[in-house]
Amino acid sequence: MLEKIREGSQGIIAQVVLGLVILTFAVSGVSSYFGNSTDQPVAVVNGEEITRAKFEQSYQSERARMEQQFGEMFASLAADSNYMNNFRNQVLERLIDETLIKQQTANFGIAISDQFLLDAIVKMPEFQVDGVYNKERYQAVLRQSNLTANQLRDMLREQYSRNQLLVGLAGSDFALPGEMKNLMTLQQQTRDIEFALVKAADQAKNVKFDDNQLNTWYQQNQARYATPEQVAVQYVELKAADLAKDIQVSDADVKAYYDANQSRYQGEERRRVSHILLESAEENSEVKAKAEALLKEVQGGADFAALAKQHSSDTVSAENGGDLDFITKGVMEPEFEAAAYALAKAGDVSGVVKTSFGYHIIKLTEIEAAKVKTLDEVKDSIVAVVKTEKSAEKFAELQQKLAEVSFEVADNLEEAATAVGAKVQNAALFSRATAPEALNAPKVLDTVFNAEFISAGTNSEVLEVSPQHVVVARLVEHQPAKNKSFDEVKTEVQTAYVAEQAAILAEEKANLLLSELQGGKAISELVAANQLTLEKSVATPRFGGSLDAQIRTKAFELAKPTKDKPVTSGSVKLQSGDAAIVLVSKVTEVPAQGEPSQAELDNLANQLSQSHFAIVQKALRDRAEISRNLSVLTAATEQQ
Repeated sequence: MLEKIREGSQGIIAQVVLGLVILTFAVSGVSSYFGNSTDQPVAVVNGEEITRAKFEQSYQSERARMEQQFGEMFASLAADSNYMNNFRNQVLERLIDETLIKQQTANFGIAISDQFLLDAIVKMPEFQVDGVYNKERYQAVLRQSNLTANQLRDMLREQYSRNQLLVGLAGSDFALPGEMKNLMTLQQQTRDIEFALVKAADQAKNVKFDDNQLNTWYQQNQARYATPEQVAVQYVELKAADLAKDIQVSDADVKAYYDANQSRYQGEERRRVSHILLESAEENSEVKAKAEALLKEVQGGADFAALAKQHSSDTVSAENGGDLDFITKGVMEPEFEAAAYALAKAGDVSGVVKTSFGYHIIKLTEIEAAKVKTLDEVKDSIVAVVKTEKSAEKFAELQQKLAEVSFEVADNLEEAATAVGAKVQNAALFSRATAPEALNAPKVLDTVFNAEFISAGTNSEVLEVSPQHVVVARLVEHQPAKNKSFDEVKTEVQTAYVAEQAAILAEEKANLLLSELQGGKAISELVAANQLTLEKSVATPRFGGSLDAQIRTKAFELAKPTKDKPVTSGSVKLQSGDAAIVLVSKVTEVPAQGEPSQAELDNLANQLSQSHFAIVQKALRDRAEISRNLSVLTAATEQQ
């Protein structure tokens, strides 16, 4: 059926219809297919609607950006419905933030004048031809973007107003040297720490459970025991790299290639030149006159190198008598290059030459003729190139044959494999995350997990894994995603349940011991009574080191010891499930040395501005009335 559709789409009438559809999209915009201004909004922010059309535009723009940045990787991610749900929500939340900022801009009375917008539009490179504003170009871009002049003006006014507020908020922060010194002192502070671990594994024996508790826990955590969708396939693989191994390149092939591509092995002529530069970015009659006077001295027999040392603005080359060493075409500015290559023989001197650097007098000191590399010098590289070209030709021929035979004989892969001299290979059940290397490409995975391919039971089309590497696949077995039953995973559930409850008991015991410690009991007494080990870490830095990061973080959260309270303490639950009692007995300050650099102050100011702006955004959200219509949000993208 697909082949009939493909054939039908080649007809004149079908092409005309397709053209009309494309034209309709260009004129009306995609959003007109999914609704109009009366559609339900995707969100309402303080009474202002975020329309479905605006969301669609932002969604498509962000999706296009991601596709351009990540290519096939994004195509693979887009196949995950959970990822795309998060993606849609992120776009919506960004639009909500933009709307809140726009509203705050209006509250502050920030306005952008028409003259400012006009000047900005004239300067936009999108509307320029050869660096100059062009009205026809401006109108053409608007037509292509399906925008009116008023729409563009309103978009730019909103953007510039928002930017003005952002710059005012985020760009007004600054950092003082004292702040930086205090921060550096805190960062370099060290602490003497003691800690005792209450291990979850030791609490496992105290966990009580029955089948009902395990089953309840299983019901609450079924996602842990979900089996992803899996397929098993047969496939035929074709790689140009494999074909290249069997290709022989004769001496005649090498000679023929060498003769046909002489220009590739032709070296460039190089010229060694010296110059005297009188610096002047702009045209300057006085500087030019001085250069012409120096030229007359050179033409009169004066020593070029001596004049360069005395007068040239290029101090580096002046030290060497103006020598610039060898140059090739495309290195120097066009005017300089043209003058240098116009000189006929060593010793010739140019006239005064103007470039963006100033006025030059150029002297040719040596010509190194272009050299042609011999066949022996380039034979190995030619063999590699010819082998690659022949393997590419063979690959293209076999790929075409593979496509034809696998389509004509769609109920097996053996004949297609025989036709291209390959073998039918088998891939046991795998999910998207566990695909074998030969099939681990977005195009392949999207096909073998596609419902139409799975139901068809025929060979796939030729699928590209990477350039000059293709496969044709055929389904052997399909297992839909499912949750394992409680009986299947009872042992795993029991292990996970016990580990979770043991961690809770460890945390409870650590908190109890902490209460006793803070009530006056000695840490040594508590450790001995509970068969724990008290470990020490002297002069522990705030960052880095071998100590568990959560214990270190907790230690630096605790208050400094005082005369009345020489040891401070706390407890913390660790990532491992264990818990720890943490004590701090000493804090050592390391004062910052010297004055902070401007770069350090700028970096701190930037961090502060980001933090403060995040606080502003949160405050705007907290006091705003925001409603989201997720059903409309989902429908807006599911139809695309």
